[in-house]
Amino acid sequence: MEISGIIVGQILVGILGDWLGRRWGLIQDATIMFLGLLMLTAAWGVTQNGWVICYVWSLFFYGIGVGGEYPMTATSGMENAVGSGKVSTKEDRLHRGRKVTSAFLMQGWGQFFNQVFLILLLLIFHHGSGNPPYSKLAVQWTYRVSFAIPAVGTLWLVYYRTFKMKSAGKQLAAAKKKSKVTGYDTDSLKLTFTYFGPRMIATAGAWFANDVFFYGNKLFQSEFISVILPDNDSIMPGWLYNLINVGVSLVGYYLASFLIDNKLYGRKRMQMIGFLMDFILFVVPAFNYERY
Repeated sequence: MEISGIIVGQILVGILGDWLGRRWGLIQDATIMFLGLLMLTAAWGVTQNGWVICYVWSLFFYGIGVGGEYPMTATSGMENAVGSGKVSTKEDRLHRGRKVTSAFLMQGWGQFFNQVFLILLLLIFHHGSGNPPYSKLAVQWTYRVSFAIPAVGTLWLVYYRTFKMKSAGKQLAAAKKKSKVTGYDTDSLKLTFTYFGPRMIATAGAWFANDVFFYGNKLFQSEFISVILPDNDSIMPGWLYNLINVGVSLVGYYLASFLIDNKLYGRKRMQMIGFLMDFILFVVPAFNYERY
């Protein structure tokens, strides 16, 4: 449901961000994420099945905001790297990729601190132990506080984007005024697909194929950990392994940010080598499944 919400959010913010402006797209994302976090924090049900239904729909709503944040953050980061009305600057050409990837780098830190908070909250509410059995009180407090903490930060984000980022759509407004359009410029869209269609299909297709096993890997991560620790019934080792996984991901985030604009490496070689290594690392254990 979360992934479905992300897809809906990406489509929705694409329309809103182009028609009404980047600022309103950013405000929409932050507001939906804040409301989604409140829903997740307060999720409840008379039965376990009722709670699960409430939880997954809250996660779907939250996913809409997350999905919108991906394209809106990248687009705003790229547009704000250039002064309004200018085609490009030397500084922009040299460091545009770094500015965009630096925004996504914060996603890695968010995942890291989320896992740290979960571990600390369980230790706090479970009398300093991460081992089962877990009391209902400890589980409830750990679950709800873990969503309440980012809700506070997201509320600040709503305030900041509403009152402190009034020029977030300045670059788009200047482009609309110059082209004398109010929403989508269909002629420009046709030209884009005419001249860059094959590149867009190749790029989108490659990322589609990559995300199939990337998110599949995320969904079945607990299964992989259970193979490493077959007789473990505690949730803490799984969280610690996930913390290591996020830490390794942060190294990748920083390397991408530092090397994406390097003339000896760059974004093209980065994607080629990245996809190749993904292919190798997934195909090798797949063909020798019994060993791995």
